[in-house]
Amino acid sequence: MSAILNGIRSRVGPANCSNSCSRNRCQVNLTDVPADHVIVDADKAFPAHGWEGKRCDFILFVDCAGRPLLAALLELKSGRTDALDAAKQLQGGAHFAARFASPSETDCLPVLFHGKGLNRIERGRLNRVKITFHGRELTVRTARCNVPRNLARVLPR
Repeated sequence: MSAILNGIRSRVGPANCSNSCSRNRCQVNLTDVPADHVIVDADKAFPAHGWEGKRCDFILFVDCAGRPLLAALLELKSGRTDALDAAKQLQGGAHFAARFASPSETDCLPVLFHGKGLNRIERGRLNRVKITFHGRELTVRTARCNVPRNLARVLPR
């Protein structure tokens, strides 16, 4: 594991990290995701660091050799999805991730994993909402739960 990821894992706390990403019948498939990564379980890490409020389910830090560190904010919704609530959860994850990642050396990718799909209204709302990370505005990407390579398909190449 890279020194950057070791530092993040140490500061977040190994007890607040995970080896997988799944919640409430929604699973993120890690096939083809670079092996050099740390998964932060926000449900554990937020309280451990004294943070309250909305939070995404997981934050995946990926060290892609020769490229900036990637902080992927992952929100998992197996049932009905309220796009604005999901965006608030992703924004909470962005604020938390920003504490552990250098602004000039980190890219951020907010991703909403969903079950049966997003209706047009919720998808439209999600497209209009921007997640802010170190002053940059980001659009939320979407992917289906429980699909092979669902995370690898949304990660930048």
